[in-house]
Amino acid sequence: MIDLSLNEVETLSTKAARGAGFSWGLAEDIGRAARRIAVEDDNWGLAMLSLAKNAQSFAAPDPARAARWRKGETDKPAETPLCPIRTAALLLDDPLPASALPLAIIDVGLPVWLDAMLRRSAMRMARPVGPVTRADVVIERRPEIEQPASGRRGAIDERTLAALNSFAARTYVPESEGSRVRGAGGGRVDDE
Repeated sequence: MIDLSLNEVETLSTKAARGAGFSWGLAEDIGRAARRIAVEDDNWGLAMLSLAKNAQSFAAPDPARAARWRKGETDKPAETPLCPIRTAALLLDDPLPASALPLAIIDVGLPVWLDAMLRRSAMRMARPVGPVTRADVVIERRPEIEQPASGRRGAIDERTLAALNSFAARTYVPESEGSRVRGAGGGRVDDE
């Protein structure tokens, strides 16, 4: 096992999320959520790897479904599980009216991420479901907003770290002889 600082957990998770296809904004949200998961759970690395591997198989909430949520209507399942990150972003960017809560959402993929994303908001999952791949969840009002998580390190095994680094490597600019000649990288003495 390798111990990473919480800053390293957040940075690696942000890069891996971007490498998995999330926008930079969502990737940064994922990094902060990974930090919260790492404080409470030794399996943050596996949760991050599962999110990166399955990122393209989740569906974003469609506008008709989001409209039903806002009206407090019963949720209807889609063909593929909901993306926990895009669902959380929707709920955080355009909070539901109090009359729509509690809200039952059907078939959320990797709900641990929805829980982590909502942790610093006025909403929460009524019953955290742990490390499952899919679940129906209930979103409710939070009596008070949690303080930022701190005080731990994130343990990760070498194989999971290598797999996350491979997702992070997708964000790197490919090297070329031309870029080296122009001074990219640290391979020569700086002339400035």
